[in-house]
Amino acid sequence: VKNEDDILHLTNDELPTFGGVLTPADSERFLQFFTVPYLRIPLILDFFANGDPGRLVALKTKSLQLIVDAALFEPGMWKPSDFFEQVAEIPVVDEDKLQHLLSTPLGTLFNEIAKSPDVLVNCIVKMLDRAVDMDVGKYVGTSSSGPLILYTTRLAVRIE
Repeated sequence: VKNEDDILHLTNDELPTFGGVLTPADSERFLQFFTVPYLRIPLILDFFANGDPGRLVALKTKSLQLIVDAALFEPGMWKPSDFFEQVAEIPVVDEDKLQHLLSTPLGTLFNEIAKSPDVLVNCIVKMLDRAVDMDVGKYVGTSSSGPLILYTTRLAVRIE
């Protein structure tokens, strides 16, 4: 999969549902976020923080947790902090040049925290609030609230 069109042409049977926790439409939307590297982090967090509560509940599954963690904490391409290059033409068709322009000195998550922390923090706080609202009163490993609360807490602490 190289771009959004590749995902749009997948049939419902070809789309992963991550153990049946995401609908094909949500799965398609979630996968499309991985085709836009610079917007990936806010899109993924907004996807789970806002909209259908079933999306947030989907984070109880380990496979989806691992994918979200990989997307958020992937360091991405590195460039020195004193390196500066302006975009001369839009769109940038050369994939290597595009990746080079999108590289950061400290990683994509740190760049997101430094450049636009409001979206990131608001989404994490909302995910925590919604997860705690689903609490059943005691930890039950088979319920969705236990693993969900633990994951969202761990995610918030790791981003903090």
